[in-house]
Amino acid sequence: MNAPVKDKDKEEADAVGEVLLESSYCTKTEDFFAQPARDLISRYLSSFLDQLVITPAELVHSAKYQKRLNDAGRVQMNTVDKIGSLQARFKGESQSKRVRELQTLVSQANRKVWDDDRERPVASLKPENFGDVVHKIPPDSRDYEGLRILTDHLGQYKVWKEKATVLVYMMAHCRQPQAWSLIEAVLGETMRSEPALDQLLGMPERLEVRCNDLIDLWKGCLTPRDTTAPVITDINNLIAADKVPSVKAGVEFSLFRSLAGRMPLRSAEPDIEILAVNEMFKRMWHNQTLLGGAKGMAMLEKRQTRGINTETVTDLLRDRKVLIDRLLYLMELTTLAVGPANRAILKTFIDHYFGDRDFIPRVASGQEPPVPKLQTFTTLHKAIRNSWLTEDEKSNFAALVEASQAKLIVSSHLFEQIDKKGGGPAQKVLTIIDLCRKGTFIDGRNHDPAKRYLMTYLQDPAFMAEYLAGTSGEERARKVDLLVRTLASLGINWTG
Repeated sequence: MNAPVKDKDKEEADAVGEVLLESSYCTKTEDFFAQPARDLISRYLSSFLDQLVITPAELVHSAKYQKRLNDAGRVQMNTVDKIGSLQARFKGESQSKRVRELQTLVSQANRKVWDDDRERPVASLKPENFGDVVHKIPPDSRDYEGLRILTDHLGQYKVWKEKATVLVYMMAHCRQPQAWSLIEAVLGETMRSEPALDQLLGMPERLEVRCNDLIDLWKGCLTPRDTTAPVITDINNLIAADKVPSVKAGVEFSLFRSLAGRMPLRSAEPDIEILAVNEMFKRMWHNQTLLGGAKGMAMLEKRQTRGINTETVTDLLRDRKVLIDRLLYLMELTTLAVGPANRAILKTFIDHYFGDRDFIPRVASGQEPPVPKLQTFTTLHKAIRNSWLTEDEKSNFAALVEASQAKLIVSSHLFEQIDKKGGGPAQKVLTIIDLCRKGTFIDGRNHDPAKRYLMTYLQDPAFMAEYLAGTSGEERARKVDLLVRTLASLGINWTG
């Protein structure tokens, strides 16, 4: 039944989803008016719907709107061909046969709506009475007739913001569950329209702003701005109260449509965009669950792949002229990567650099000042230890960084230079302490030379006199206590 869908059609089928392809498979005229079929319509006729400022529910329940669609050239025919072919591939059926079946069903549904509009035109409606009107309709035809009435009433609103406002107003006055669900479904379809969101949320300065608004709205915690329509506050409260599942689904659909687009979230610069996707990933978590689950993860991973790919990462690393800076930036990228595919790309670079037989001399050499470079080694070492690499890889790579730093400590004659500089033992102690506190040395054996030199200067007979010069009483005791605690934090037991 679930025959494989090939080439570009598979990507489109994945975007639609197996559940929707299955549920939207119309076999009788009534299926054409159901929510799954309308969901497909919202995907493939969005431009036409937005042009008329209508939802899929209004389209399928109105002869007037269907006539407009029939008059729009090959729009309807092309849509039927596309959906029919996609469904046939999904089901493993003949494409031409399925398209013919779907064309017949659409024609029958159109004829039903035209006949009903001619023979049984709906009466005018007061918005607050919708629930009572629907409740009087026989249960087996309540959905169809109720949406006919609602469609007729909504025809007078030519602006999305007004349409959303009246729908929320109707919900506030509706006490009948079935009537409520009809209004809520149409409001959910409204939230799928991009022009509707522009009016309700305000025109975004960049895509990231729109996505953040949709995420907050999906969570029911949107903070309105000056450009936000007042009705959005009511919609946000309904979502927060978990009363409008179709509206929430519409918001999620719009978020994923935005993420699937080509427009950058924040910038065309790949490093900025990689960070923006990572921050979006963090925002999409709610109650320890990722918005959209596996689909949300796949969407973000694919978007970030535009920046994390072999060519782009190579260019980003090439911008860093010093090898140790490249390694540090590469590890920074690993903290931003979303999804296994992006991590796999970065892993190839990590293996390339750390697999170099001449890693230690290459990284430890160079004309850069030693202290900043030593501190970069320490930062890189911490990044490796905190990364998602395996424990064996962490140990091996960290050992290479430790050895590189040790080599630089020796080749730079760091402690010998401190010893040769002017000043007494107290000044040299404070200099080395400052280096240690700034992360100049990796904990362990690379810290040992600093400790040895510190002990040498601390044992100098002139140290205490120089360190405590000009102090007395409480100030003297405080200064000694501070030094004792500072040395203890470095692993040196000194009592003064």
